[in-house]
Order: sequence, then C-alpha cells, then structure tokens
Amino acid sequence: MPKYETTIKIRARERVPDLLTILEGLFYRKPELAKKALEFIYMLIERKRIPASEWDSVKDKLGLTHQEYYTMIGKLRDSGMISKQEGEWIISRQFGNRMKEMAEIWESFVKRWEHA
Repeated sequence: MPKYETTIKIRARERVPDLLTILEGLFYRKPELAKKALEFIYMLIERKRIPASEWDSVKDKLGLTHQEYYTMIGKLRDSGMISKQEGEWIISRQFGNRMKEMAEIWESFVKRWEHA
C-alpha cells in the first residue's frame, strides 16, 4: 500500500479551467479548503519552500483551524501536489506525473478502439 494516497473527484463532462477546479475535486468533502489550499500553493510558488515548523503562522495567515491546516496539508501531500524535503514543504511533480500517465494509458485504449 502506498504511503500517501487520496481521492480526487473528477467530473468527466466538466472542463478543468484552472487549479482551483482541481483543488475543488480534491477537497470535495470540505470545499472551503480549496481556496485556502490555492493560497498555500501560491505562497509556496512565491517563497519556493515553507518550513513545516512555520505551520502556526501559515495556519493563521490562511485563517485555518489546527485541524483544517492538517487536513489541507495532508490532502496536498497525499495527492502528490506538495512534498516535504528536509523539513520544508515544496511543490512536487508527482501529481502531474500521475495525471500524465493516466492520460497516456487512456489515450492508448481510445486509439485501439478507433482502429479496431
């Protein structure tokens, strides 16, 4: 069993125009966290790294409770959007890599169907 995993809700007939839409699928049980997660990701983009030890000030800056902060961090980490490196949160490529792999696999099946 993988160390980190989570569920993302996908609506096949709905376009994905931006990162917020993806995050809404990740936080479908607590949709108010999607915007907070987006703010956190932009903080990471701006700062490059956020020490995990700054959790209390980040939590306060985002207006989150202790539980909401850890729920947000857990889902972002479990999906592969962020990872912890040397005690600091960073943006991760894992999420995008899994999405590309899934798209390539599906595309190969569609091509087989078209040529069958």
